[in-house]
Amino acid sequence: MPIDPKLIDVEFEFDGAQGNWNDEQGWFSAGASEFPQKFLIDKSEWSDRIREMEKHKAFAEHFSDRFTHQGKSHECVCHAAQQIFSAAYNRQLGGIKHSVWLSPLSLYTRLTNGRRWGGSNVQHSLRVLMSEGILPEHDGPAGKNSQHKRFQHTLHQTSGRDMPHWPTNGWVKPNRLPDGWEETAKHFRVIEAFTIPDRKAHASALLHGWGICNGRNGHSVPHLSLKKDGRKYLSKYKDSYNLFRYDSEKLWGGGYCIRTVTLPDDPNRPTEMKD
Repeated sequence: MPIDPKLIDVEFEFDGAQGNWNDEQGWFSAGASEFPQKFLIDKSEWSDRIREMEKHKAFAEHFSDRFTHQGKSHECVCHAAQQIFSAAYNRQLGGIKHSVWLSPLSLYTRLTNGRRWGGSNVQHSLRVLMSEGILPEHDGPAGKNSQHKRFQHTLHQTSGRDMPHWPTNGWVKPNRLPDGWEETAKHFRVIEAFTIPDRKAHASALLHGWGICNGRNGHSVPHLSLKKDGRKYLSKYKDSYNLFRYDSEKLWGGGYCIRTVTLPDDPNRPTEMKD
């Protein structure tokens, strides 16, 4: 079935992304490495590779088990980042059985040093994900507050929405994060990330099963798979407003992909757990 043209190359309005997605030196400074030549895939192979990835459910999309919704917030950079982090985490563990849902807000408030509005810097988000990590959120695959009952330190998903069942709601400054949050967040850090300098690298990353974080016009998005629509190739992303959208080749390039993240020795106990 053809993809609705209204979902392709959507024009965004600013909702939180600061910085230059195409500043490769900035990505190097944040901790990303140059995209390795050995992982580049020629365009002549893309169609066959897409079929194989779909057959084996090997795209990053297949390892992402939920949407997040940023609501009325400027947290898009962190919603996109946690999507591709989670896809990498689950892919390395072989599926979504041990999925941990992560809190974009727990990253965003540290990026801005407690400033709620105006968004966050895209390179700084990767830098902090590599050095400090990100916290789980209260809810999880097992239901409402299931991770709040499981982990020592959790936070609500976003300041842009309130849910009555969340133990915490609203805006949270870094000094209001749960005491000792670092001991939990350190278990959810990026280990290996690559720059995405051009269209070929963009397609290649997706065809290796790696999610890509990029954006434009002040909005950040997580690309999770590659599609062919007639003669066109489209990059499919999971927007932080509970819907999938697509970018054509002219909008590919820039940003970074995550290849590896920290993994637990025992996926059933990924951090210190509550008794």
